[in-house]
Amino acid sequence: MAYANPMRKLLPILPFLLLTLAPASASERQRVVPAMAGNVEKVAARCEVPSDMLALRHPLPLVARRLTEGRQLTVVALGSSSTQGAGASTPGNAYPARLESELHALLPHMAITVINKGVGGEDAGQMLARFERDVLSVEPDLVIWQAGVNAAIRGTSLDEFVEQMNEGIERMRARGIDVMLMGPQNAPRYLEAPQRREYADHLMLLSRLHDAPIFPRFRIMSHWLATGAFRAEEIVAPDRLHMTDASYYCIARLLARAIVSARPAAQAAR
Repeated sequence: MAYANPMRKLLPILPFLLLTLAPASASERQRVVPAMAGNVEKVAARCEVPSDMLALRHPLPLVARRLTEGRQLTVVALGSSSTQGAGASTPGNAYPARLESELHALLPHMAITVINKGVGGEDAGQMLARFERDVLSVEPDLVIWQAGVNAAIRGTSLDEFVEQMNEGIERMRARGIDVMLMGPQNAPRYLEAPQRREYADHLMLLSRLHDAPIFPRFRIMSHWLATGAFRAEEIVAPDRLHMTDASYYCIARLLARAIVSARPAAQAAR
């Protein structure tokens, strides 16, 4: 699909649209992710958000099939530094490692693999350049794609960002891979980006165009701050951009529940 034409047609109505690898072995499935500083697991209730924030607005058909089969699920976490784990005390406390642990807890009968393909500082174009090696060759069931924050901060061309994201989504979909977009974090350096609202709006539009869900990281972190569940310094690192052990843990915890909700309703009720 040529992207330029549908994009030009939809841009005028954007405001209205916005409103309305191998399976893990048994021993690997039992491994424990390192404990976080402050033992954040004890305050897991602070992670909670209204259930509608975790509702999938678009389907994940391959994930649903894998959950129905109950055998294995392979996820690639693609992104930049907040996927790689900048701000976490150890690599095991980045959200992909935590997500694997949380999915194991929810799906103990399944072989779960979450592969961290985050590279700090990259934008969507650089991620696209390594698609064959880091995404397509892995043959995952789901890719969680986090991009846009670096582009917004650097003032990268919005059209370029959209075209690159569109190409990446189309390449994954051509291989039958489910795609979930990861929304930006609520952090001061992102809030100061001149075009951050435009980037967020266009990420939403990409979600609607491609029928791909967005995990609403910004809304979730905003909810924590507004309700007093967390103070800003507990969920944003001293660099004013990246997340902390606590917020990575909570994001992974909530993300796992969102992914599992793709399971067909009849099966989930058992």
